[in-house]
Amino acid sequence: METLPALAPGVCLTFDDLFVENWRAALPVFAAHGAVASFCVCHLHQATADQLTGLHALQEAGHEIAYHSRTHPKLAPYLERHGLEVWVAEELDRGIEEHRTAGFPATAFAAPFHASTPETRRAVATRFEIARTKGPNGAERGGLAKRVYREPGRGGRVHNIASIDMGRAGAEGWSRLNAALEATAAGQGVSVFTGHDIRRDPGRTRFYLSQADLDRILTAVRARGLAFYTLTDFARRSQKHPPV
Repeated sequence: METLPALAPGVCLTFDDLFVENWRAALPVFAAHGAVASFCVCHLHQATADQLTGLHALQEAGHEIAYHSRTHPKLAPYLERHGLEVWVAEELDRGIEEHRTAGFPATAFAAPFHASTPETRRAVATRFEIARTKGPNGAERGGLAKRVYREPGRGGRVHNIASIDMGRAGAEGWSRLNAALEATAAGQGVSVFTGHDIRRDPGRTRFYLSQADLDRILTAVRARGLAFYTLTDFARRSQKHPPV
């Protein structure tokens, strides 16, 4: 059995959807800091050959290609229209098989729109080693320390502590990020952060950060002595550590 290094305090940086070209272009920024991330992919069945090549390049560089559903539906209307069994068959099992056939293990799940129900959480827990669920809204009200983990919670669940979509966050977003990093260092655990595209300008979405923003974030993580983990790496390393 593989012996994994001890779990040091750190961060899981996650990036959602299918912004492969821009993610790949940011590889030198990650490499300069020795950082890894989880790229949570949906719509893989519609990916171009170049996008598949880019995803493999990310994976070969040590990053994770995680699973973000097949078509990124809004959960409540989907369940109302199609039911749980169809959601499990299409948005979990069919898409998981597509990911694995393409060479991506699909061991970590990120819930679209941070939405879940008890039934979807149970289905996810039987298929993945770790699942990112609640979004960063409400993290400060509930106490940032509650989103600093020594191991995933029930069903492998972890919740976001802060957004890294700095293109839309402004000064307040940087303040939240720094508070989250301080809480992570103080709690001596691991926290999950969520972003999307990595680009210079917003284009058609406000959910983005620039490469300069990314460099600033990675610098701030390292300045606090925090490590970088993929979601699955965190789940596996934490297995031999009791929760605090």
